[in-house]
Amino acid sequence: MFSMGKNTKWSKYFNFNTSEYERIKSNIGVDTILGMGLMPIRGPSGFRKLDYEYAKKDLNVNVVMDKLEQHHINVLGIVIKDTDGACVWDTKIGWNPIERDILGEFCDAGNDRDIKLIISFTSMNDAYQGAIHPERVSVHGKSGKKGGLRFKKGEISTHLEGEMRIDLPIGVSFSEYREIIPFLTENLDEKIGKSRGARGKGYIPNTSFMCPNSEHVDYLLQLSKEVVKKYPIKAFFADYIRYDSGYTDLCTCERCVEKFRSIFGTKPKLLKSKEWYDFKADTIAEYGRKLHDTIKKFNQNCTSGWFCLPGPKKMLSEKRLGQDWNKLSSIFEISSPMEYPYLMGTRDDSLFWGKVGDFFYWYFIRNMKKRAHELNNPVLVITNSVECNSEEMLKQIRGFNFGLGIALFKYYGTSEEQWKTIKKYAENELKIEK
Repeated sequence: MFSMGKNTKWSKYFNFNTSEYERIKSNIGVDTILGMGLMPIRGPSGFRKLDYEYAKKDLNVNVVMDKLEQHHINVLGIVIKDTDGACVWDTKIGWNPIERDILGEFCDAGNDRDIKLIISFTSMNDAYQGAIHPERVSVHGKSGKKGGLRFKKGEISTHLEGEMRIDLPIGVSFSEYREIIPFLTENLDEKIGKSRGARGKGYIPNTSFMCPNSEHVDYLLQLSKEVVKKYPIKAFFADYIRYDSGYTDLCTCERCVEKFRSIFGTKPKLLKSKEWYDFKADTIAEYGRKLHDTIKKFNQNCTSGWFCLPGPKKMLSEKRLGQDWNKLSSIFEISSPMEYPYLMGTRDDSLFWGKVGDFFYWYFIRNMKKRAHELNNPVLVITNSVECNSEEMLKQIRGFNFGLGIALFKYYGTSEEQWKTIKKYAENELKIEK
């Protein structure tokens, strides 16, 4: 089962009972997962646009599902709440700027084609909630500078978005659109940059990381209840179940400081003590437990999962993210490492960038070997098809299939050559019937 990673016997790295794989497959309703992710708000190409007009008017559910069916994709993962905060279902609680029930449409189309639906739910990164509830945004514990922009101790963690950009619809003024998109700023990126992280073009929105000890958690739980009660999804994955990876000084709002002191007393230091790192991890795990319990309370058959960022345990997971893999994988039923080495670089850009991608592929495999024992549940890796070539994509698919299958990121931006490669892989290696 674990030998699908090329030249790697993954069974010696993971600790959980491998029979759990069969339970998860049975719950979802497939023999092996071949998944594709869809981000409705990000537009028809790549992922660096927030394109509400496309999602509202032009996203054709049947065209998407036909494409998936033709290439043997058996699981569709829909980002129903993205980092902007938009909720693409029939919600009475959340913000749905496109006024369309995309999740419901895909659920209906999935039943017609026997394609299983799972969803991704962005948690702490929420631009819209940050704009209307600044009192719930994480607070900086020190002054500093990032990406050329300065921030001060005591300021909230609302900053200009790094990659996503927004275009004004034809005939709509900036002020009119800002009434709909309150986190839109007048900052304009007029050209595409050379670096892979500077390829967005258009108006630059703000983004916010919310405090996980604020009422934002209650809001998230209300949204999750609304989804699992109404829609026949097979799995519910929490994304951005963490602090902002760009900073080490979050969150020092009054709520967090008071709670930290009530648990650990006055002696341990904020920001740089073991107690502080434990507090962050416990805070995220507490939200994870509440979310998992909410999912199971209202839909016992819905599998719970979470996305984790690979990387060094102490410098990234502990000090920045507050993601304790052991704790979170003991709460949720599936862990999903986000392994995107060829988003770091691809041979299609140049030999140099191809080598960069190769290096990160080697590093991510090495990192998983080192950290796999921290995961106590079945693992479904999501890897990228966008911004890499077919050979690199196939290398990732083979290398990161630990036994449950593989998920790809994402539908829009996957080339026709890559679709052919996916179909061939499904038929020849997964033995999915033609």
